[in-house]
Amino acid sequence: MPKAPYAAEIRKTGFVLENDVAQTLRASGWTVISNKFYVDDSEESVREIDLVAYRVSKVQHFDVYTVLIVSCKKSEANAWALLARDINLKDPNSDWWPLHAWSNDKALAFQLAASGRAKAYHDAAKGHGVVDALSQPDVEVFAFQEMDKGTGKPQNDKPIFGAITSLMKAQAYELSALPGRKKAPAVYQFNLLSVVDTDLIRLKFSKTDIKQTEVDTEHYLARYIIRKREVFARIRFVRAGVFSTVLEDYVRLHLANCKWFATECDAFYSGVIQDWNRSDTLLDDFFRKIRFAVEWRLEGHFEREFDLSKPALYWDKTTNAPRIGFELPDDVIDFMTEDSAIKKYFADALKSVFRYDGPFSVSFDIPF
Repeated sequence: MPKAPYAAEIRKTGFVLENDVAQTLRASGWTVISNKFYVDDSEESVREIDLVAYRVSKVQHFDVYTVLIVSCKKSEANAWALLARDINLKDPNSDWWPLHAWSNDKALAFQLAASGRAKAYHDAAKGHGVVDALSQPDVEVFAFQEMDKGTGKPQNDKPIFGAITSLMKAQAYELSALPGRKKAPAVYQFNLLSVVDTDLIRLKFSKTDIKQTEVDTEHYLARYIIRKREVFARIRFVRAGVFSTVLEDYVRLHLANCKWFATECDAFYSGVIQDWNRSDTLLDDFFRKIRFAVEWRLEGHFEREFDLSKPALYWDKTTNAPRIGFELPDDVIDFMTEDSAIKKYFADALKSVFRYDGPFSVSFDIPF
């Protein structure tokens, strides 16, 4: 009995495409995770994303991860049609420049939370040579359909919709999971790609006409409710035949990410102690650096126990230097001011936490 043509039949599925995309990513220097499972907590079901790929580089004291979440789909019978119209970049209900990034580094997290960071990020990436990965969409894609290649008859939108939702939910899962599993200082930037092995068609609607154009890639800004919160995300549709070429720009994006996050980190620390909003985010770290060493030194000198409270830290304009304030008796403050060991603890912590290497003073602080 002849064997069934297993190898020939498997070529009709999307597994060949998924393997080709994975091998292309690896050949280009990306680390690839295939068939990653995650829990969709909104539906209490287990879902799977085809590929997660990343590049990582050490920048200053943190790691920069550029992440690609990739869905791979194949259709022999149907083309993917993206229904589009003229774009209105001034639409107040849309976000054409979404940025999905996470960091456990306090400086970078502060910078990412600042107003206008997403648009600034996109502008900076373009300035660093990124061409298409974050480009402004040419049109507004408002719907999609699979359409029969022979007759043009619309089928349905389920495979396309499935690719989009799986990408967005996988990204939401990764962003929610990172705080629990990542301990070393890092920043992650996410990109969503839908790679399709079939024809990719743009159907551009105007008042009197619908123009049909074959495209290799198209940016779609998706809006979705995840965990009761509206989320905008960039989904980039890519025809399989051009994936290797498209990937070159994501290598440039990783280099741009390294430069931008380094610049943002430097911007945070520039004059940080003079800005209470920034310095306060690091005050707990400063206190942890000095607490036990200072308590040990005070207990040895005064022969009694000390339980220090978190100090105040502010910029003294009269001395043009930081002032560290404690709610302690005058004799303790005097000793802290004069003791070389304690002054070194403070100096080392100021340099380590705030990147400040200069004069400072210690004083009594009123706790209100």
